[in-house]
Amino acid sequence: MSRFVALPKGVSEENFAKAIQDYRAQLGENRVLTDAASLQPYVKEVLPDKLERQMPSAVVTPSSVQDIQAVVRIANNYKTPLWTVCNGENEGYGGSAPATRGQIVLDLRHMNKILHVDEELGYCLLEPGVTYGDLQNHLKTHDSHLWLDSPASSASVSVVGNTLDRGCGYTPYHDHFFFSCGMEVVLGDGTLLRTGMGGVPNSTSWQVFKWGYGPYVDGIFTQGNNGIVTKLGAWLMGAPPAGGYKPFCLRLPKTEMLEKLMGPLVLLRQTHIIPNACALVNAGWESNDRTAHNAGAKGPGGVGAWNLYGAVYGTPEQVELNWGYVTGTFKALFGDQAQIITEQEAKDDPVFQHRKQLMQGRTQSQRYKGGVMQFSAIAPAVASECRQQVRVAEEVLRKHQFDYLSEFIVGWRDARHVIELRFDPAKSEQHRRAHQCYGELLERFSKQGWGVDRANTAFMDKVADTYGPAMKRFNHAIKKALDPNNILAPGKSGISLGA
Repeated sequence: MSRFVALPKGVSEENFAKAIQDYRAQLGENRVLTDAASLQPYVKEVLPDKLERQMPSAVVTPSSVQDIQAVVRIANNYKTPLWTVCNGENEGYGGSAPATRGQIVLDLRHMNKILHVDEELGYCLLEPGVTYGDLQNHLKTHDSHLWLDSPASSASVSVVGNTLDRGCGYTPYHDHFFFSCGMEVVLGDGTLLRTGMGGVPNSTSWQVFKWGYGPYVDGIFTQGNNGIVTKLGAWLMGAPPAGGYKPFCLRLPKTEMLEKLMGPLVLLRQTHIIPNACALVNAGWESNDRTAHNAGAKGPGGVGAWNLYGAVYGTPEQVELNWGYVTGTFKALFGDQAQIITEQEAKDDPVFQHRKQLMQGRTQSQRYKGGVMQFSAIAPAVASECRQQVRVAEEVLRKHQFDYLSEFIVGWRDARHVIELRFDPAKSEQHRRAHQCYGELLERFSKQGWGVDRANTAFMDKVADTYGPAMKRFNHAIKKALDPNNILAPGKSGISLGA
């Protein structure tokens, strides 16, 4: 019987023991752990997947770039794969557990420095262990005029980790990767790379100009396993002046109203009359939010079949002008059938306050503690496509006995359709149904040409297959060139050199 909880595939116990000895010599005894109790937090039951398949062999916690470079060299020597995480908070898209059994979790939580915040130009430079809560507290402590943009899941999410997974929030800076600028990356051979303008010695424009010179490479380090990002630049939004922020909710009492809304809403988004990513929340999601916030069964105006949360930003004069366009558009569409709710009508309603804070980039506590998977598919922001996605989703969820909990996050031309599957992790039958439901959603959506943009470890291979063989060959070629020993997170996004 092995003295280790798990072993990497193809690595003998003897060689793994030598690798652990080398890791400890580099990092220290307390930074390299192999006992079951220390590994257990990395395999929390939040996904309907077999825990033994995801069991790591060890966890290492470096505290510097030099530590990571040394860890990568040791990993290459012994062929011990490294599954990199930043705090491990990714809610319905997974946690810290690796894609395959026996990988070493490389936890970057101790690399948590806010290296720089530039108040004049509105950007920051962060290490991967910095959470949204950390950054928000820093901005508040320093009386900053800057807003961050945070996801809805948890204040303990890593800013770098969410950006690399191409997550989003709800302010005008909602697309986190789009508003990132410049990375520092440890490659598969231990080489240190700075992207964009960072390659120029003593660059003063690393976090202000994304492109640098030659091919733009930052994208190959997102949702992939071609390097370990150790620093990331992110742009921050300047807070509007007093009176320059007006959040609102539009409650649509009938499902069919969604079709009339989408076209005019996209026009308001594209003209920046409504500049932020709007949340279009169905009745199930809204009701669950009300329960989570102890807000009672009904909010101001009841709970709509669909509930649109958006905001108007700018100077007070701009807000007044654009608010007239917003209300005029909605009243022309729906008359008195739909209710427009502002802070005045909402008063102290906790769900409205929750959405108001999200659209200011303020971090939130985690909403749900049980088993959860989020299915996230992209739709063109047109009524017919969104209506069809809703129809298919409702049909599949009803078949597998799940409530339809849905939020469309409306961008300039796209709508991220996030569907939340909630289950009791202690009940194997619910595990089975959740797994089958997600699989059928993926199959039905991909047949319609609707791609999934984020995925949990249980379905990464299947999601990758939906993007076709040419993309898989391309990703394989990049992986082979940058990480020939396949030691950086094999299996991430369905990319691996192994059999």
